[in-house]
Amino acid sequence: MMNRHILILGLAAVLVLTAGCMGLGGPNPKVVEDSATKDVSISKGLVYNVNAVIQNDGGDGDVTVTAKLIDEEKEFVRDQASTTVFIPSGETKKVSLTLDGDVARTYKYSIEVS
Repeated sequence: MMNRHILILGLAAVLVLTAGCMGLGGPNPKVVEDSATKDVSISKGLVYNVNAVIQNDGGDGDVTVTAKLIDEEKEFVRDQASTTVFIPSGETKKVSLTLDGDVARTYKYSIEVS
């Protein structure tokens, strides 16, 4: 009976160590600052310039940043843009994306990182 307990504890320790190493391997991004400015251009109509500062608390790696422009009244995604940037471990990077809207509508935006 004693041997079985030692084996189970040993397996649990191996699983914890493996999970820890995998966490260090890839980036762990989060949005630490974001803003959006509206512009009206003759050629495009309403344009939102969305800026985000992404902090990487994990390992070096590529981070995909997606911005969405959401119609406040109808709750649908009017426009979406993504970009992938390399962010070294512990560093931050500023990302800017442009979204197109309709002058007659009101929008909110969201930013997702993966």
